[in-house]
Amino acid sequence: MKKILLIDDEMEMLISLEKILKQRANYEIHKESDPTKALEILKNTKYDLIITDLKMKPVDGMEILRRSQKSFPETSVIMISGYGTIEAGVKSTRLGAADFIEKPFTSKRLFKSIDHIFSKNTQEVQSENSDSPIKEKFGLYYCSSKMDKIIKLIEKVANGNMNILITGESGTGKELIARAIHNQSNRRLNPFVPVNCGALPEPLFESELFGHEKGAFTGAAKRKPGLFEFAEGGTFLLDEIGEMSFVLQTKLLRMLEEKKIRRVGGQNEFSVDVRIIAATNQNLENLIVEKKFRQDLFYRLNTIHIEIPPLRERKEDILLLARHFLKLLCKNSESVLRQFSLKVEELLVTHDWPGNARELQNIISRAFYLSNSKIIELEDVPLSKNKLNNYLHNSIVNLSYKEAKHKILEKFEVEYLTHHLRLNKGNISKTAEACGIDRRTIHRLINESNIIYED
Repeated sequence: MKKILLIDDEMEMLISLEKILKQRANYEIHKESDPTKALEILKNTKYDLIITDLKMKPVDGMEILRRSQKSFPETSVIMISGYGTIEAGVKSTRLGAADFIEKPFTSKRLFKSIDHIFSKNTQEVQSENSDSPIKEKFGLYYCSSKMDKIIKLIEKVANGNMNILITGESGTGKELIARAIHNQSNRRLNPFVPVNCGALPEPLFESELFGHEKGAFTGAAKRKPGLFEFAEGGTFLLDEIGEMSFVLQTKLLRMLEEKKIRRVGGQNEFSVDVRIIAATNQNLENLIVEKKFRQDLFYRLNTIHIEIPPLRERKEDILLLARHFLKLLCKNSESVLRQFSLKVEELLVTHDWPGNARELQNIISRAFYLSNSKIIELEDVPLSKNKLNNYLHNSIVNLSYKEAKHKILEKFEVEYLTHHLRLNKGNISKTAEACGIDRRTIHRLINESNIIYED
């Protein structure tokens, strides 16, 4: 059972909070209306969560936060901030508060925050446990069974010399998989050389791969070894192999068959010892039909095939990767560890991620720098409005018409009323006048949705 301490110098607020939390039976609730006494309690008593008001006398919520962090740093603190104190509330999250909630707020908003905090704490404990489903191997983070199969395949083929073809959409991590294979192989002490086959024009690309002799073409002032020579004894990654010209495909096929190369402008062939890994986001079999890719080269490259599934087909990996990217950003910038709101996590999981892990990493990076608080909210996540609309659509599309209509109306009522209560600083009469409805209707909606509005 989770122990929660409620602190507020207004007894009515304490009673309202206690009433909401008692809707659940798994909380042991303690409340204190004297913040000075609360400081004494926090010297020796540990709680799983503290919910405290920010504006109190003679001790404010910031001092409660500081004392809690000093005595029991693992205890989470939710700061409740009244109208006009948002800036101070944001400051509290920067100083270590798990969340701040602005009045007026609903019971749903409070429970979401609590659930997120307790869920996060549980995940952190699990990550330290050897039985945790979260896995990390070869620098890859995952928990899906599809990635587990790829990891096992890497372990099987790493020490062989067979050619490998890695396929998958852009951003799925094809080069990461190729590096993992190299780093687990007997060639790991020798170079890993990645080359993008679509990055250079054909004449220059041939010279880069195979090297050239002095005078082979205008500007060839001296002999230059090619990248295949540089990769001797190691692994050569031909990224985006589908972009390679037909002429170069023929020369590559000869190199794969004979393990020999000839520099541009050279007369002699010499042996090279490299392992070839090819990667592409294209369907090579379709390119073969279109006469754009050699079938015999495809068979040479496709000795072992590793297909990386897109992120949308392994949704269980999305939040794991998102939290990993966020943790790295916090660490590299020496920032307080941040977390995602529940709405953001729901959005991340429902998004299709056409750019896969690369797009996810980019979005998390931008959200990190756009956010000014410890909790990253929806407005910090730079996905398009269409994606946000898709998120809202996905939340109701599987409901019946009646259920969906009720959910939308309920959301409207809560957000509309909360907005006007905030504008009128919790004054029921002014809110009723502004909304054009009577006080009894407002009281009914407040009670039905458990909206806390007192300042």
